[in-house]
Amino acid sequence: MGGGTPRSQLDEHVAELRFISRQYANWMALYSEVQLQFRSVLDLVFPGYEKAFQNLFNPTSLQLLTTYPTPAALLSADKADVLKILMNNRRGLKWNEEKYEVLVSIAQSSLPDPTGHLAHQPALRNYMDLLKSYRAGISLLEQQMEQLAGTSMPYRLLRTIPGVGPITAAVIYAEIGDINRFPNVKQWTAFAGLDSSVYESGTFKANQNRISKRGSAYLRTALYQATVAGISKQIHGPRNPVLWRYYQQKCTEGKPAKVAIVATSNKLLRLIYGIWRNQEIFCAE
Repeated sequence: MGGGTPRSQLDEHVAELRFISRQYANWMALYSEVQLQFRSVLDLVFPGYEKAFQNLFNPTSLQLLTTYPTPAALLSADKADVLKILMNNRRGLKWNEEKYEVLVSIAQSSLPDPTGHLAHQPALRNYMDLLKSYRAGISLLEQQMEQLAGTSMPYRLLRTIPGVGPITAAVIYAEIGDINRFPNVKQWTAFAGLDSSVYESGTFKANQNRISKRGSAYLRTALYQATVAGISKQIHGPRNPVLWRYYQQKCTEGKPAKVAIVATSNKLLRLIYGIWRNQEIFCAE
């Protein structure tokens, strides 16, 4: 058996989930590309607009841009009409009035290209239509993934791990299917492409372990995302104390942040293996 190759095939249910989850990954990549293109055009049409929103692509922001795509359009609008759109974010009136003043200030200081910005407005509208279309398609795929994975025991076990969200859990389950396909944690790690190769020469030892990147890139990405979420700080501390302590240990050893995250992803992978094989929920050590 080749390195990282499972010994049996997936059943139809998991195969369907895998197909949808990979389509989801492809759609997300396309969505990210459209976001980049949208930002470049927006900077020509309405310079500085992005500074007003923590999430440029939330429905309120896009609705506002659809209605008032330029600084001039916003400045000529009635304040009550702009506030009506802003209030869709379900924030209080005072908060939205402050947001309105920020937008007005940005619009007053914006200096779009007087000869080119008119030509860019149709492109901006097209990109907004694409963003809305992709977002709707992605939401549908997310619903399908959760419906397919939601009734399975492995999915429910994965969801007990802090940092592993519903979509990430669905992707991990889709890529693995049956944990018994992997007789040991070494083969499981190889399938994820997280088995490391340390290159040594004489007395020199690399401090950056290079992962093999064999196996499933989709699984590897999901594990990385879950790790980043797990070590993130919350009001009451890190979301996943187990992963946080391991990450800090690697940083203390002198590992660069990205290398420490990859090492922690490997730790998460081994935790998942034990939880899944033993049919036990996550328990902080």
